[in-house]
Amino acid sequence: MQAGPSYILIIRHGEKVGDPKKDDDGGNDLSIQGSARAVALPSLFVPAQSQLDCEFDFAPPRFACSYEKIPLAGRPPRFPTPNFIFATQQSKNSKRPIETATPTAIALGLPLNDGYKDKDKDIQKMTHAILTEFAFAGKVVLICWHHGKIPDVAKALGISNPPKWDGKVFDRVWQITFPKGKAKLDDFPQRLLFGDSQK
Repeated sequence: MQAGPSYILIIRHGEKVGDPKKDDDGGNDLSIQGSARAVALPSLFVPAQSQLDCEFDFAPPRFACSYEKIPLAGRPPRFPTPNFIFATQQSKNSKRPIETATPTAIALGLPLNDGYKDKDKDIQKMTHAILTEFAFAGKVVLICWHHGKIPDVAKALGISNPPKWDGKVFDRVWQITFPKGKAKLDDFPQRLLFGDSQK
C-alpha cells in the first residue's frame, strides 16, 4: 500500500469583501460571490449520485407512496473525490476557509477538520500527519487555506519551490501527486463561476 495520500488538493477560500490580498480586511465572512463559489465547489469533487423518486398511490381508502433510486447520468467530477477535508481554524480575522469547505464536507458526508491554525508550526503538524499517518495512505485530501500560506503548505508537502499564490486569485486548485515518490504540483482552473479563468 502507498505510504502517503494519492492526491492532495489545495484551494483558497472563496471571495471576500475588501482588499483580496489582505486576510484581515473586509470582515470574517465570504462575500456573496465567495458564498456562490463555496456552494458550487462540491461539483468539482462529488460524484453524481442517485436521487429518490417517489410514486404516489391516491386510491381510496389510503394514501401510499414508494421510493426508488433513480440513477443520474452526469459528468464525473473533474477532480478526485476527497476522503478527508481540512480548513484553516477560525481566527479573529476569518472563518472563510471553514465557510468555503463546509458545503463540500456536507455533500460528501465528511467531517471538516478545522483544528489547525494559520501558523507555521500548525502547518507542519497538519502536513506531517497527512504524509505519515496510516489513515491517509492512498487517500485523497482536500485542504482549504489562506492564500498567503498556501505555498508554505505545498512546501511542507514536498513541493520544493512552490509559486506564490496571487492575492487576487480565488479560482484555482493545486493538485499534488506523488509519482515515483516525489511530490509534483499541477495548477488547474476551477471554472465554476462567471469570470473564472479557463486555463
